[in-house]
Amino acid sequence: SRSTEHRARNERLQQRTTTFVTRSPAHPSPVDLEAPSRGLYVRMSTLLVNQGPISAAPAGAARTRGRFEKDVTHLRGGARASTRSRSAAVKTHLSSAFQRTNDHDVAVGHGEVRWRRLTQRPSRRVLRRADAAVPGPTSPEVTVSPSQLGWNTAMSASTLIQLGVCAATMVAEPVLGSIDTFWVAALGTTELSALGPNTTLYGCVIAVIVAYGFGTAATRKIAVALELDEAHRRSGTLKPGEKTTAGGTLIAVVGTTVAFGLACGLLVAAFPTLIVNLIGAPESVVAPAANYMQLRAIGVPAVGMVVALGGGFQAARDAKTPFIAVMLSGIVNLILDPLLMFTFGLGMKGAALATVTAQYASAILMSYQAFVGKKRAMFFGSETGSVTVNELDIQEEPKEPVQFVEPMAYNFNKKVAMEYTKETGSYMGRVANVVVVWALTGSLAARLGVFEGAAHVLLFQLLSILSISAGALTTVCNALCARLFVSVGDEAASAAGKALTILGGVIFSAISALFWVFRKELLFAYTPDPMVVNTALAPYFLLIASVATYWYKTLEGGLIGRGDANAVNFIFYVGGAAALVALWVANQSATGITLMGIWWSIVWYYSALTVGCVFRWWQLSRLRKRMPPTVA
Repeated sequence: SRSTEHRARNERLQQRTTTFVTRSPAHPSPVDLEAPSRGLYVRMSTLLVNQGPISAAPAGAARTRGRFEKDVTHLRGGARASTRSRSAAVKTHLSSAFQRTNDHDVAVGHGEVRWRRLTQRPSRRVLRRADAAVPGPTSPEVTVSPSQLGWNTAMSASTLIQLGVCAATMVAEPVLGSIDTFWVAALGTTELSALGPNTTLYGCVIAVIVAYGFGTAATRKIAVALELDEAHRRSGTLKPGEKTTAGGTLIAVVGTTVAFGLACGLLVAAFPTLIVNLIGAPESVVAPAANYMQLRAIGVPAVGMVVALGGGFQAARDAKTPFIAVMLSGIVNLILDPLLMFTFGLGMKGAALATVTAQYASAILMSYQAFVGKKRAMFFGSETGSVTVNELDIQEEPKEPVQFVEPMAYNFNKKVAMEYTKETGSYMGRVANVVVVWALTGSLAARLGVFEGAAHVLLFQLLSILSISAGALTTVCNALCARLFVSVGDEAASAAGKALTILGGVIFSAISALFWVFRKELLFAYTPDPMVVNTALAPYFLLIASVATYWYKTLEGGLIGRGDANAVNFIFYVGGAAALVALWVANQSATGITLMGIWWSIVWYYSALTVGCVFRWWQLSRLRKRMPPTVA
């Protein structure tokens, strides 16, 4: 009777064997044996790392059974650890597409994961927990394909909220930055003119280089580091309280960007008059412009810190902190400008000091959140440890608090800093291209006459505001695709990019229609002069045509996130060449370069960028169609 009872128990345990199907044939997903679970079943994790070569398995590969032994090869070549469960055994049956070729592989693969009984008789406690925890043989875990996962992630509420807040942050920054212009205008025409060279230097050169170069590289670099940490936590390689990849990367990225800002600030502070003369300014405004420029140079390191930390928070999918920092900067500047300029009688020097103070207030807030406050858990905190396999059948999920490694315990990683600097340099072609095209078209329009120059300024103001807001698509898609590319594979990153591209197309189609319907109202909001408005209305449809292509910025960020920055640079070179060819053709015509010809060149510029990004996205998806999931 005792043997009959044992046989009945074993048969009951055998019947409760459950098959879990992984994501897709192209992207095998391993089993997270360290994840908290119930009874005799483990939970499928989102990703562990395939270690060792993978090759095709012969048809009808033998499926073996035996006592469970979990082999884990550390991501960076660490020692292999084995643990044995007291209650059950897991065997990974590989599909016809993948098999292990040596014993250094993690026991993963596309196919079936089944619970098997031990050779020894299971305990009564195990059987009781199996009865309570296992409803029956038909309860597979719900999984999705990588493409569906990417689409769902891109369309999730958190991504949409991040996109909206990021766009609000990018629009608020230039709007709040115009506070200086408002108050300085009250000082007189000379002082207002002195802001011109400073706007060119700080707004069109340093800000563009820092934001589009360092900011883009920081977002991708930290996004990859965050996803590596997630993979290491799931695999058990990263334990609570250990140093994280994201923490070291954040320190290296922030330190490098601040060093660049410090170098730029020292250079500007040493030669302000020379820089003002190189930019070009009347003799009467050189002195006030140089004084303002010299004081503003103090804030350049803070700008670098804000941009680097902003990229880190965006990579962690936290758009709220950068938005609060921008709002704080604007409020401080709004309060201090009139106080220092008029109450203390500092004039333009007061305006410069107010701006610098506001920049450091923003930098201090973000630094506190990243290195001291609770949000440092995103970069330095390690998730609490999971239940071990030996305790799998008797323990619930642990309730340990998040453990931190203090930022001061990290050494400055020179290798990461060099990689970050190199990656930033790879974006400089894209940055220089934008600056040259915008500056060239503006310079040509200014030579056409007063009304044409003013009309171009109005149109360009609308274009630049929409371009800045569209930058949110680039930032969010860059961070999202980088993380999905690392954790799931290129298929998921491509699907997320497609989803955000469709969303961007809908958004900017609606914006283009709205700006066309209210075109006169928008132009008259900037100036009451009907001559200027009528001049701007002629090429206004070209402005709308340019704005309608701004969904390409999603593909731009997605390509960068998928590690294809060189192609993006090349596409921008093609776009710049298209604009130059259009200007050359206009110059060869009977009428020469006109305002209409200038805006046709801008349309050709954005059209070339759009076509180039679409073609490269399609080409890259074909090249990587069969790519297995990787951890970069």
